Amino acid sequence: MNDKDLAQKIVDLVGGEKNITNLTHCVTRLRFVLKQNSKADQKKIEQLDGVMGTQEQGGQFQIIIGGRVGKIYREIINIIPTMSQKTENSQDEKKSIVDNVIDTLTAILVPSLAPIIGGGMLKGFLYLFVNLKLIDAAGGTYFILNIASDCMFYFFPFLLASSAAKKFKTNEYMALSLAGTLMYPTLLNMATAGELSSIKFLGIIPIPLMNYSGSIIPIILSVWLLKYVYNFLEKKMPEMITVIFTPLVTLLLMIPTMLVAIAPLGFYIGEYIAIGVTKLIDFSPVIAGFIVGATRPFLVLTGMHHAIRPISQQQIATYGYSSMGPMNFYSTMAQATACFAMYFLLKDKKMKQVSLSSTISGYLGITEPALYAVLVKYKAAFAGASLGGGIGAAVGAILNARAYAPVMPSVLSIPVYLGEHSLGFFIGFAVTLGATFFITCILGKAFSVKEEVTEKKISKGSEIYEIYSPVSGELYPVENVPDKTFASKILGECVAVLPLEEIVTSPVNGVVKTVFGTKHAIGIVSDNNVEILIHAGINTVELEGQFFEAYVKEGDQVSIGDKILSFELEHIKKAGYDMTIIMIVLNTNDYLSVVQEHPNGKISSNEKIMTIIA
Repeated sequence: MNDKDLAQKIVDLVGGEKNITNLTHCVTRLRFVLKQNSKADQKKIEQLDGVMGTQEQGGQFQIIIGGRVGKIYREIINIIPTMSQKTENSQDEKKSIVDNVIDTLTAILVPSLAPIIGGGMLKGFLYLFVNLKLIDAAGGTYFILNIASDCMFYFFPFLLASSAAKKFKTNEYMALSLAGTLMYPTLLNMATAGELSSIKFLGIIPIPLMNYSGSIIPIILSVWLLKYVYNFLEKKMPEMITVIFTPLVTLLLMIPTMLVAIAPLGFYIGEYIAIGVTKLIDFSPVIAGFIVGATRPFLVLTGMHHAIRPISQQQIATYGYSSMGPMNFYSTMAQATACFAMYFLLKDKKMKQVSLSSTISGYLGITEPALYAVLVKYKAAFAGASLGGGIGAAVGAILNARAYAPVMPSVLSIPVYLGEHSLGFFIGFAVTLGATFFITCILGKAFSVKEEVTEKKISKGSEIYEIYSPVSGELYPVENVPDKTFASKILGECVAVLPLEEIVTSPVNGVVKTVFGTKHAIGIVSDNNVEILIHAGINTVELEGQFFEAYVKEGDQVSIGDKILSFELEHIKKAGYDMTIIMIVLNTNDYLSVVQEHPNGKISSNEKIMTIIA
């Protein structure tokens, strides 16, 4: 499915343009603010080719896309050109204070990530090149490149002013003027010189002199107040004079108020947050490092990791480095390494490929494929990533590993961590890789051994047969199938899969016994006499074979993975039919037990899905 088609389907399935009040995106996710989340068809969205998953967090309906997210976002903007003008407030749903804070921070910080990531990477490489004597730190080349790497951090209030104005729905250029005030050269020079602590406004009101370059909270608070001042004046001023006097009065009210109270308050809040976090880490590096490193997979799954980013950035603004940056890096590397370990543990070919591709994207800093395709699916991998990341972060914290710029955790961003205590960073990195791989392998083998022992106890004097998934998709509870016959398992034990591809394969080695004339159902008897019925869709018999194609006939020998049926998914959906694939063991009563092997969630074609004990 191309980007344009996927974008259009997403817009349709979230309830259409009228249900969307705002859309942003981060590195891997589309973040919708919807009027009514209930109108979004979550199951159908997750079935789309190119969608890794969905979730609701912080008042947002999030669709996990991965590396294509920027392209899909632009296609949606092309479909809905007025999107940037839409309001962000949903009148239908209320959000908690925590959700509002996270939503606000995300909306303001995420748009500024591009230059921050680029500058941080360049800063790291410059440090590396200087230490390797590849570039002269006193030369003109270094001077220019250092400006390119440093400007976005120095003038960070400008970046935040722009995105904050959009978030708070106020005049963007007035917000930039506030940032210009905070960054006014004369004020900054007076603050850095340290000769004066304050100046007098109107001869009596002290204005503290502070260096706001690289700060976060002062400009956010100032733009938040601007929203009420400017918007109120614009609304109340007579139409004939509002163009002139609204900006004038806003500046007269906002600039002194900001410099006297709002900006200093934000400055101290940010400073104390950075100092507090640093003191907690210094108090117990082991505990702090382990908690941050171990919990990051959970935070990413819920989108809460965006609430951590300002703390890391504030540390850099205060101290020139962040101790939390390496912790986040170690956790990211642990998630990738857990997938790498699963590559060696898994026997299913498709899941091995998924694990390997998730490993590569994980090391490059994109962990959603690892989280949603592997870690959530296998407890050993999730535990290995959490424990390994926690242990590595604890070691790194003890050895004072530091990040000197805020960047996306990735092997490509390693230069950012090179500086004072870089040896500690590499030791923590090595411990992360080793601990994660070892723990994942041990737990993976332990779980496997436990399952084998259980099977042997049950099957003493019996036989065990394995049934494999006929299609890739989303496995969900049969009780939720919109058909009472299947949901109540009247025909026998069964599983239900929402397909992600249009090919059905044989789940067993055996003989085809039945191919319905409507091609929507095929019966197979396995070599072990297990009677399997594969039913493609609900009530699709009414299509009389339209949109279906059978590749086998009665009497054909089939092996696991052989193509037996295909269907045109989108056409069937447009015709109004549910395309759930139901696989039923018709002679369930002939066996001691027929159990679903795989937990509900993503499953690949030819992956073990049921176990039968005879």
